[in-house]
Amino acid sequence: MNTPPPLPAATSFVTVLARISLVLAALGVAWALAQMLFALLLPEAAVARLAAQPEVPRGVLWALEQRHALSLALLLVAGLFLAAAWGLLRRREWARMAFILLLVGGALANFAALALIGPFFDGLQDMFPAEMLASPEGQRFAAQMRFNRTATFVTSLAGALVFAALHGWIVWKLCTPAVRDQFRSAPR
Repeated sequence: MNTPPPLPAATSFVTVLARISLVLAALGVAWALAQMLFALLLPEAAVARLAAQPEVPRGVLWALEQRHALSLALLLVAGLFLAAAWGLLRRREWARMAFILLLVGGALANFAALALIGPFFDGLQDMFPAEMLASPEGQRFAAQMRFNRTATFVTSLAGALVFAALHGWIVWKLCTPAVRDQFRSAPR
């Protein structure tokens, strides 16, 4: 029985990358649809009741008020990722370029999200009355929150660096001549 020769490494790389990305993109679309459903089902009256409570962080209120636009944006990005993964599997040049842009955008978004850590922890701490924070237990709580803020920032920064390195390596691989040649010869 004759077995076909193994695929070149560049071909295997693109195929595996595309298949993994298809699964992740499909999960992303499903998640975006679930969020969209939640956004549609959440009554405006519930958001208004939350807005009337001063202890609810402004960022949470903003996200709830913008829930329709945010869920639509997430769905569009997930759909673009799904299309790019499918095109990558079919060896379409537009998909290779879109995939590269999505990887670079994802890495940049991870670093941009670091700026939200401080306001998130500030919002959490603002939920507690000043009298409580002035007590000995409150002082310990505030110290724990400062530690958590720093630990969250450090671990998030480490994650952003790891993903930036991974995304950078994938972008580099997608730009190598062996990989680019697969896309040049693909039918349009």
